[in-house]
Amino acid sequence: MISCRPFSRLIAFLALLSFTSCTQKNNTATTSSPATSTSTTLASPTASNSNELDACKLVTKAEAEQVMGEKLKDADSGPASTAGGTICRYESPDSMSARNVTVRVESPNFNWDKVKEDKRIEGEKMAPKRGRIRQVPGLGKEAYFARHVLHVLTDHGILTVIVFKDVSDAATGEEVETNAEAAEKTLAEKAVTRM
Repeated sequence: MISCRPFSRLIAFLALLSFTSCTQKNNTATTSSPATSTSTTLASPTASNSNELDACKLVTKAEAEQVMGEKLKDADSGPASTAGGTICRYESPDSMSARNVTVRVESPNFNWDKVKEDKRIEGEKMAPKRGRIRQVPGLGKEAYFARHVLHVLTDHGILTVIVFKDVSDAATGEEVETNAEAAEKTLAEKAVTRM
């Protein structure tokens, strides 16, 4: 009878060797690349970048509380994506509540047309009711609601405002403006002037 023990040790050794060689290649690539690549890439999505907009300064906690009609926690913020931008979220102090206000600012380099087309396609695939894009005139360069979320194009990037206040608003059809959408417009009007 042939023992499997030496064979399993060989497999484990090869796996370990493969893992460490991949790790060494990664480390070598990181250390041999120019100093700007890793540190700049990681630092760019933060609001500390001089030309980066801080989403928490576009909509204040007091303004978020006013549209929500309740006290909210202090902002939770961070980078919006690896392409840049920031995100800011004011949440209900009730840990069992999903009520919140979220403000997101994407880089001016973000592809507005692709985002809008993706939202349109996403809406068409929704069931049981198809979603739709509803234009919002007079806000930024262009603005629309998609799935009760307001998206605004400005010269300084894409502003997205989400107000989750009431479950019934989320379940409402997209043909008519909801209370949450009215609140999103109120906050976006203020934010756009600060961009």
